[in-house]
Amino acid sequence: MDQIAVEAGLTKRTLYNNYDDKRALFLDVVTDIVAFAESFAQELRHDLTADVSAERLDATLRALGRRLAAGIMREEVIALRRLLIGEAKEFPALAADYFDRAPAAVIEALASGFDRLAKSGLLRVSDARGAAAQFAYLVVGEALDRAILTGTLPSRARVAAAVDDGVETFLARYRTARTMKR
Repeated sequence: MDQIAVEAGLTKRTLYNNYDDKRALFLDVVTDIVAFAESFAQELRHDLTADVSAERLDATLRALGRRLAAGIMREEVIALRRLLIGEAKEFPALAADYFDRAPAAVIEALASGFDRLAKSGLLRVSDARGAAAQFAYLVVGEALDRAILTGTLPSRARVAAAVDDGVETFLARYRTARTMKR
């Protein structure tokens, strides 16, 4: 709590006036990140239902991948995931709740959107959830693992390049003849 107070520019007294202990602060931080992820998942649902055309599919998925990477590759999200891993024995339900309400919710939002794109003939998807997990891991997987394990975020340029490569790989698997570039 001393270190948190110093880094937040607060006195320890102010910190304890707002949080009884480290556990209460931890729970509040997790709640904030989960709220951000839930909002993000709702936005994804909208983005994948808004006028996506065959001509705009590549650009739409690249923009989606960049938003996804930007939402995940944030210092506070990486720090929280590292903390949840470290505290999983003490807070197993919290880690499970975070997974269900953040990463899993994003995957489900992507799956819902990919299912709609498949129904409209823009993607060839038989397992929307599997396609969503592949998309997410193609655009952020390696960078996310590196950030969680080392605590170091890659450059924006490196993340953008990974997104572009991931989207290209995703489309190589799921693109329909209707969306092939001519």
